[in-house]
Amino acid sequence: MPGIRYLAAGLLCVTGVIHVARLGIPDSTAVFDWLVSILGAAYLTIGGFLFRGGRTACSLGAIVPVVGILVGAAGGISGMMAKPNLWMAVLFAIDVAIVACCFSLVRSGRTS
Repeated sequence: MPGIRYLAAGLLCVTGVIHVARLGIPDSTAVFDWLVSILGAAYLTIGGFLFRGGRTACSLGAIVPVVGILVGAAGGISGMMAKPNLWMAVLFAIDVAIVACCFSLVRSGRTS
């Protein structure tokens, strides 16, 4: 199952970079962007640890993206309803894939 772990780690790192890069977007809400960037830094850190393996990294990889989904839903739901955003949908799909991979790893007990 290292392939699933590497997939989850790679997706976490990619989405972490996307979240951190959000700070460079002009005309956006500053508080929400800082929160998203902190979440992105957490994604990068967990993704790095997930490449090494371990149950804690897999558990965090399963839990933290759920928090990201909830933050995205809470912060972006009014904007998503007014004007649908493809990036929010893509990030949501990536987070769901990460959570599924990590839950699968934790459930199977093969975290390294």
